[in-house]
Amino acid sequence: MPHIRPGCRVDYGVGRILFAGEVAGFLNPMCEGISAGMESGYCAASTVAEHFDNPETVREAYRQSTENLKSYMHHQWRFGGGMVGTFREME
Repeated sequence: MPHIRPGCRVDYGVGRILFAGEVAGFLNPMCEGISAGMESGYCAASTVAEHFDNPETVREAYRQSTENLKSYMHHQWRFGGGMVGTFREME
């Protein structure tokens, strides 16, 4: 959690490698990380399968497919910031 900063920056990958779960920055402050890892991993795999013949479009398509997950995570961080002073900067 110390690497999660305001704005919930997500790193989608480098080159032809996609990041998922906590490595990408998908971390739910409510201590429930497996679902974000599974969802982002599923999005990564589905995106690669869907755009297999056009790898240049994979990262942007992956970003778009995880937009709801990122939005939910951001909401959870703002909520946590309102409850716990340690995360106040996340509001």
